[in-house]
Amino acid sequence: MAATSFLLRYYLHNTPLTIHPHSLYPTALFLASKTENEFIPLDRFKSHLPANLNIDESQITTLEFPLSTGIQFSFTIWSCLRALWGFGLEITTLLNEGAFPESIDKDRVKKVLDDARSWASESSRTDAQFLYTPPQIALACIRHYNKEIVRLFVDIKFPPGMGAAELGQRLLQTVEECEALIAERLGVIARRKGGEIEEIETKLARCIEVLDSMEHSAKRKADSADEREAKKSKSD
Repeated sequence: MAATSFLLRYYLHNTPLTIHPHSLYPTALFLASKTENEFIPLDRFKSHLPANLNIDESQITTLEFPLSTGIQFSFTIWSCLRALWGFGLEITTLLNEGAFPESIDKDRVKKVLDDARSWASESSRTDAQFLYTPPQIALACIRHYNKEIVRLFVDIKFPPGMGAAELGQRLLQTVEECEALIAERLGVIARRKGGEIEEIETKLARCIEVLDSMEHSAKRKADSADEREAKKSKSD
């Protein structure tokens, strides 16, 4: 609540009052939960609000950016590379603890993680960044080079009981879909890039051909003009 009060006071004292404060309360509370590293899904947050407020979810999200802009918040966008780094540390720790079978050694894991980082950088060129979370993309990049490591890692993190295994299977399905999307989009980009290069080379060849033709025509006209001048001089 202290964070919520601060957000509202700062906003009301430093920005023009174009929005009624009562409309800002739910948004300020929702935004404050993020400043306290206590992320609450929007639907669960709304379910705890008094029913008589009759607040729509879009009202909260619509005012979130104006409020955060008014209080001069700075946002940090983490890419999947940070999540991949964290997964790498966890996988290495589990490997050292003997949680993985002997067929998965340190050299193999290091190679998979290095390749995954390269593919993660390439994935930023796709729309996967807008459809999946950074951890999901990170796991998809690891899975692209070794499905077994990701499966074992998820099984350890989501052991049977209390519905955890079902959540793990849902995560694996999401990660698989994310991997397929990234691979498909990068394939399109690669084909498009090759086509663009060929198109540029074709246009360049045509331009050179036109320039050569123009230069040849200009040279012929200059030679003809010189010949006429020479004939005129002789006749004079």
